[in-house]
Amino acid sequence: MSFWKVVDWVVDTLSTVLLLAMSLILALEVVFRYLLNRPLVWTLEVSLFCFVWLMWVGAIGCIREERQIRIDFVEKYAPMYLRRILVPATTLLSMVFLVLVVYYGVYVAESQMSAVFDILPFSRGVQYAAAPIGGTLMLLSLARVFVRQIHRYFPGQKG
Repeated sequence: MSFWKVVDWVVDTLSTVLLLAMSLILALEVVFRYLLNRPLVWTLEVSLFCFVWLMWVGAIGCIREERQIRIDFVEKYAPMYLRRILVPATTLLSMVFLVLVVYYGVYVAESQMSAVFDILPFSRGVQYAAAPIGGTLMLLSLARVFVRQIHRYFPGQKG
């Protein structure tokens, strides 16, 4: 199995587990709060933790498949000579943005390491670490997308 297949499998599995966990925890909270009249104290923090990590990990999968939110006017209506420049250029700009997200995400995660959750047995920095970790993996996924775009818009000459 190649490195990227393993990374893709881990990302997809983690996204699935986080979505299921968050959904089950919130359903459990509804049952306990409204049917049993015994609200659980830990569900908000755990579901928020799952949600934050799910957004970052899920975005990695979206970027990998080029399904991230974007304005695709250029890809649909611009002439090919313009598309070949603008599509990879926007990918490069997104990569620059993600470098900033990772850089400042590390700073924020480190600054939150001394803060603790009320219920969870670890630091809030673990939740904030989703930004630099997810941003790094998104950056790698965008690099894969960039290579695909280069092959798509600048195919090698045969003969």
